[in-house]
Amino acid sequence: MPTAPSRRLRRPVAGLGLVLAAATLLGACQNDVVTGSLPEDGYRTRYPIVLAEAPEYLDIPVGMGAGRMSPETRASVRAFAADAAARGTGSLVVLTPSGSANEAAASYVARDIRGTVEGAGLSSALVELRAYRVPDPRAVAPIRLSYSRVKAVSPPCGRWTGGIMPGGSGGEDGAEFGCANQANLAAMVSNPNDLITPRAGTPVPAWRRWVVFDKYGKGEIPSGQYDTGDTDTQTGGGSGG
Repeated sequence: MPTAPSRRLRRPVAGLGLVLAAATLLGACQNDVVTGSLPEDGYRTRYPIVLAEAPEYLDIPVGMGAGRMSPETRASVRAFAADAAARGTGSLVVLTPSGSANEAAASYVARDIRGTVEGAGLSSALVELRAYRVPDPRAVAPIRLSYSRVKAVSPPCGRWTGGIMPGGSGGEDGAEFGCANQANLAAMVSNPNDLITPRAGTPVPAWRRWVVFDKYGKGEIPSGQYDTGDTDTQTGGGSGG
């Protein structure tokens, strides 16, 4: 019968057509330039945010005749000590100038600082008094408080290793592009551990869940209603003219 050979001939031709079409598509993918794509090595890789142990500082100016801190300075020291107790990884160090014009006054203020720090909840075992040498005896040097904690940090900006504008047709970022954004993001992170893993969920209040289910069973609106003090909203709008 003449129909059987014709069927056998169609199948290889159809298969060859599919192979040629696939080869054409693959060749097009290899030769075409994909536009609008982002470079693999962007500013997040060039200026990565990492967690590191870094110091926190608080410099306290001390006058020649000072014997204790002012109320404003005392409040700053108390807040700094509270942060050290909550987030510090070691001792809080009180560096007092030695050999400066205000050395005697700084020693009195340092005692006042220690009492304030311990009163803020920091253990006395975690408070260290140290001295640093001031080469100029006429200088009025400050007292420096410092402690170490885990912080989110990024590489410093301003290296200017290349042009500031994006480069050519390759879509590369400028040398400094994204650096300030990464630095600001690292500085704004309250808890650096949030960059590694999400926080655990807080327990659901059982009383609120019971109220919602009870309203839902009665066919009522389960959302809460709160008095905002807006009389216009409560009465349905403002006065008509």
